[in-house]
Amino acid sequence: MKSLQVVTPSEPCIYHCPFCISKTHRHFNRFQNVYQEDFQKWKTSLEQVLEENKDLKTVVITGTNEPMQTPKCVKDILDIVRAKRKDVTVEIQTRRYLPSRLYEEIDIVAYSIASFSLLDKIEVCGKKARYVIILTDSFSHKSLQEILANIPDTVSQVTFKVLQESIEGNTEVDKWIQIHKADDETVQKLKEDISNYHGTKSILFDECCMNAKARYEIFRCDGKVYKDWDEVK
Repeated sequence: MKSLQVVTPSEPCIYHCPFCISKTHRHFNRFQNVYQEDFQKWKTSLEQVLEENKDLKTVVITGTNEPMQTPKCVKDILDIVRAKRKDVTVEIQTRRYLPSRLYEEIDIVAYSIASFSLLDKIEVCGKKARYVIILTDSFSHKSLQEILANIPDTVSQVTFKVLQESIEGNTEVDKWIQIHKADDETVQKLKEDISNYHGTKSILFDECCMNAKARYEIFRCDGKVYKDWDEVK
C-alpha cells in the first residue's frame, strides 16, 4: 500500500457540491463511528495499519464531507501519523479556503476547486499547496496556459480531475455532471498540453480518481480498511 485515504466521520456537508460522487454510494456512507464511540479502538486500528504497511508513503485526510468540519479528527489523524511514521507525507483534501493553523502542520494542503474564477482568490497557506481542479464547464475552452496564469506561484502542484459518474447511474449527481462537465475538446487538449508541459509546477491528469484499485486503500471511521469506496463489511 503506497497511499492510505483516512476518512473523517460522515456528517451533512456544509458545501453541497452538486458533483459530489460520495452522495451516490449504495451504503449512503453509514459506517459505525468508532472514532467517536471508542477512540482508543479506532486509534489502535489506525496505528496497526501504519505499522504493518512499511511501504506506505502518503496519508491523505479526506471525507465524505468537508474534513475540516471536524478539525479535532484531522488533528488526531495528523498526530497519530507523526508519532508512528515520521517518514510518511500527510495531505489534506479540502474546500476550506481560509487559513488554518492546522494547515501549517500538514505537508500538503490540496485545495479542491471547481470554478475558474476561484483560482486566484484562495488564501494559500501551509508547507506546500496543491490545486485539485475539478473539470466543470467553468473550465471549458480554457487552455492550460490560461489556467496556470491564474494560479499563485506558491502552488507547486496541480492535479486536473475529470468528473466521474456513479457506478449505478441515473442519479441527480450524474445528471448534473452530464450537463456541467468540461467539454471533451477542452479535456483532450489539456491532456495533450500537460503531457508536453516542462514548467516549474508538478502537473497530473486524473481520469479515475474514485478508482482505488492498485492506487490506495481507505481507512474509515469504523476503524476498518476498505479496498474501494463502495465496499462494505
